Amino acid sequence: MKRIAGLLCVAAVLAVAGTAFAQTDLSVFPIGTTKMVYKLRTEDMTQPMPLELSVTVHGDGTYTVRMVTEGTGTEDELGSFGFIGGMTSVSASGQDVSYTSLQALMDQRNRLQEGQEYLLPGGGAFTNIVGATIAGVWCLQGTLVDPDNADIRTTVAFALSKPVYISPLIRVEELRSGQWVETFSLELVEYTLSGS
Repeated sequence: MKRIAGLLCVAAVLAVAGTAFAQTDLSVFPIGTTKMVYKLRTEDMTQPMPLELSVTVHGDGTYTVRMVTEGTGTEDELGSFGFIGGMTSVSASGQDVSYTSLQALMDQRNRLQEGQEYLLPGGGAFTNIVGATIAGVWCLQGTLVDPDNADIRTTVAFALSKPVYISPLIRVEELRSGQWVETFSLELVEYTLSGS
């Protein structure tokens, strides 16, 4: 059951990567190829999975977006992994997850300040905001608190210094027996620009 919930989180993040977590419009990327490499983990994966995303700006008004991933694991781990068919809904642990409230924060990320707390529509909050450098990208990261799901917290980083297509950090933790357990993470580990 935990493995299935974790895989649903993976599918959810990738499903919303082009919507809620697309932090920058393609037009903001510089001419050349921006390569972003992420490590994706669920609590039941034996090894993290790399996810490479590149955005190429050709200069003639066209773009190329490329996503490559690979997985190593047991037949059970890989057989249930839903990159192809599982990217149509946003669901984790059997509940719908909405990141629309984060979209407003993302749109206003340049106005966010460390140490502040921002109330979100529906009664949630974005708290514990700190500055962090992730793979050479300066970010503000904080914790999404949802009063309807007090046993789940999500840490999200918003890139400020360089354009990224997917958030530099998304971490989901679940409260179990009084301890926070990481069930999913997607973290930027490499960022390069070439051919500009």
